Amino acid sequence: MSIKALAAARTGVALAAAGAVLALTSGAAEAAGPVSGAEAVITVGSQVAAPVVSPDGATAYVVTATAQGDLVLKTVDTRTGATAGGLALGPNRWMVFTALSADGSRLYVLDYLTLSVIDVRSMSLLGTAELPDQPRPSGWSVGWPAGIALGPDGATLYVSQAGAQTVGHLGNGRVLSFATAPRAFTSAVEYPASIPGNVVVRPGGHDLYVGSEAGAVHLDLTGAAPAVTRVVPGTAAGHDSQLAFSPDGTRLFAVNGANGGAGDEIDPATDTVTARFTLAATGVDFRYPQVSPDGTRLYVVDNTIEGAGPSVYVLDTTADTVAQGEAQALNEERVNGFAVGPDGHTLYAGGTVASTASLQIVALQ
Repeated sequence: MSIKALAAARTGVALAAAGAVLALTSGAAEAAGPVSGAEAVITVGSQVAAPVVSPDGATAYVVTATAQGDLVLKTVDTRTGATAGGLALGPNRWMVFTALSADGSRLYVLDYLTLSVIDVRSMSLLGTAELPDQPRPSGWSVGWPAGIALGPDGATLYVSQAGAQTVGHLGNGRVLSFATAPRAFTSAVEYPASIPGNVVVRPGGHDLYVGSEAGAVHLDLTGAAPAVTRVVPGTAAGHDSQLAFSPDGTRLFAVNGANGGAGDEIDPATDTVTARFTLAATGVDFRYPQVSPDGTRLYVVDNTIEGAGPSVYVLDTTADTVAQGEAQALNEERVNGFAVGPDGHTLYAGGTVASTASLQIVALQ
């Protein structure tokens, strides 16, 4: 059976199961605390599907694209699966990155070189800003963006961008700072690596890390602009490109991105590797690492398209070992975004099967 046929069959089974679950949960009384999502695979568009979840867990905001290639923002009720909205965000140009403010009021969407700022309560576009041009030699192209993250107080959004490129050559990457109140870019700082992974900000601290082919690049945020402090090369072949912090900010998990199955645990107080873990054999494509709100689980998407398709690997962070029996198969051919709900036991994966983009909600036991 082909990959597409297999994925379609898996989607059909999941949709049938999701319909039964949604029917049973419709009208149920809300529980105290963060809302848990109901198992479902919900069609949201035709192309990309990049989700973030509201602080109360009741709503997923999904950036998707129509069959005509227009990027739109939709809302999904995580309990009923009902979709609404369709705020236009312009043409779909590249991989989409999203960040939601801590109070759930502002959504930032980066689509290639365009950053959109959205008031999600009114579902209105507040404005857009183009990434500043990247200094480069004549004939070189600008580097691709690789991630966005909000600072601790929400006043600054940080963007990681690959180095300028030409055939056989890459320049240094950079971190851009975007002031969220005036909605303007304020600085651009190079770092000593070319191919960035995602970018993360230390909870409760003033430190930013960018994953890269050289390791985890540490930047200090206490000055007027980020300043490179050091590069933590790690022990996992120097390719710690996918990063995630524990909620208390005391542990940084760095996972190999492409063609790796290992990772490092880094102490951000000293920038030293304190442990190494192995999630899988080589040949995987790890993306979107997320740590559960209680800090006991690291979830990482293997975005490999071969075999049964993407899945979620789970690391028990109390022992830095694979959590046996907790891996989750996903229904997408390609995952575009991933989030862990605030309840700590609902996963949200956005992705595509052929020309259908969906949000898959996985309720963990």
